[in-house]
Amino acid sequence: MSLNPIGCTPMAKAMHLREKNNKGCDQKLNQAAHLFNAHLKSMVDVIKPRMPASNLVYVNSYKVIRDIIRNPSSTGFSDASNPCCEVATIGVLCKRGGSTCANRTHHVFFDGLHPTEAVNELIARNAYASNLENEVYPINIKELVRIY
Repeated sequence: MSLNPIGCTPMAKAMHLREKNNKGCDQKLNQAAHLFNAHLKSMVDVIKPRMPASNLVYVNSYKVIRDIIRNPSSTGFSDASNPCCEVATIGVLCKRGGSTCANRTHHVFFDGLHPTEAVNELIARNAYASNLENEVYPINIKELVRIY
């Protein structure tokens, strides 16, 4: 599983430290995540010859979340910027006793860092059925299950 676009999380957006893109995302954090993900995906090809009985699948959650943030309404979301819950002072986890949104299925992020269940469901569906190598590599989970 790839790193998510961490520069687009509510926590990163609230920090106001670095260069932002037109969606308010921290470009440096996203570039770091993208670099990590590229190396992680390449490890699938490196490990397979060393462990021939293994079957690894790289799931690009970064792409799924990035696409949702770029066009939230295309997947039924209305808020790709704000956390569903009231976050504590450091802006990551929900504040104890704090308020939560009325409908978390409309939010991309539940707290300052983590995607909502609705986003995770889209990632899981994608991992299971996508045939695009830039989304799952080298095979999807549906094909992996058939191997066993």
